[in-house]
Amino acid sequence: MEDTRLVISLAFIAILIMGCAGNPQTTSGKLKAVATIYPLYDFARNVGGERVEVSMLIAPGVDPHEFELSPSDAQKISDAGVFLYNGAGMEPWVPQLLQGVDNKNLIAVDTSKGMDLIASKDADEPGNDPHVWLDPLLAKKQVAAIRDAFIQADPAGKDYYEKNAADYMAKLDGLDSGFRTALKSCKKKDVLIAHATVGYFCKEYDCNQIPIEGINPEAEPLPADIASIITQARERNITTVFVEKLVSPKAAQTIADEINGTTVTFNSVHGITLDEMNRNETYLSLMEENIPIMKAALECS
Repeated sequence: MEDTRLVISLAFIAILIMGCAGNPQTTSGKLKAVATIYPLYDFARNVGGERVEVSMLIAPGVDPHEFELSPSDAQKISDAGVFLYNGAGMEPWVPQLLQGVDNKNLIAVDTSKGMDLIASKDADEPGNDPHVWLDPLLAKKQVAAIRDAFIQADPAGKDYYEKNAADYMAKLDGLDSGFRTALKSCKKKDVLIAHATVGYFCKEYDCNQIPIEGINPEAEPLPADIASIITQARERNITTVFVEKLVSPKAAQTIADEINGTTVTFNSVHGITLDEMNRNETYLSLMEENIPIMKAALECS
């Protein structure tokens, strides 16, 4: 039923925006870009600099998994010069929306295209794990895709975009180095986390993800699943349960109580809270907060 409603609503939105393509530049001549989730928004701001006006489609405090596209959101995309989305199933409404956008000059970029994606292990959730940005080296590939899109839309800014992208990629290399140094010698490998977020992170930094919920945090675990995870946690001497902002901590807290453990917040940077936005936090600053948290949980020297 939910899929049917999605198709109907997207069809309605497509009708509304047909023939309504706007100006892909601001009045000041800047390129207009729309990014779906916060990491892409922040990457685009750093690459685009003064030449691009970037807006974020999913508002602060909203879990991207629960986002519902509105006609005004669709119009914002149609009016842009560049539309940046994560892909890998994070925004399932994108393909049909793009079919209805009457803006032949819109450059729509699937920033995870061409990556070696991790397939979901949950039979109830077929598809791929979309959380590529949690691996800083994959984030570099997203930055490169954004750079190329801006150059395509605004060739005159080629050197500017290339320099900005290179500078930001160097910072992502620094983030990667920080994680490698912190996690190079650890007593534990298991990361017990609220939902399947850190697949790419663990693939890069040699840890083992044990998710309480699947890729989509809206699907609540069954009592039998929770019991199985509690057994695993006890057998593996896991004492830390990672919870995430914008995701319900209920199941994670239940498990932590049963194993006499503690819950610790891991910032998966799906989105950004209003408080974080007001503090001028960035993808880099939020990810850097995860370094000592992960190091302590995995008992790294």
